[in-house]
Amino acid sequence: MSLLVFATITAKPGLGADLKAAFLGLIPQVRAEAACQLYELYESTEHPDQFIMHERWDDEAGLAAHASMPHMDAFKQEFGGLMAGPAELTSVHQ
Repeated sequence: MSLLVFATITAKPGLGADLKAAFLGLIPQVRAEAACQLYELYESTEHPDQFIMHERWDDEAGLAAHASMPHMDAFKQEFGGLMAGPAELTSVHQ
């Protein structure tokens, strides 16, 4: 059973464009992960500094492996300061 994740991510005020650019660089690396079935970024039309990442993983183990990938650690270190806080995650089984 696949695991769907909806991550709501908010940039610090005025830094939405910078965070979006950072995500666009990250997306190909995540999509190359073995357990990744879908990894799509959506930008809010109401809130210019807010994004939703729609993800589909093979299972919980695949999502856990994703969180510990070197490119995720590098992203957090380099671009984590652009975010207003941690992502708000909603996970559901498909």
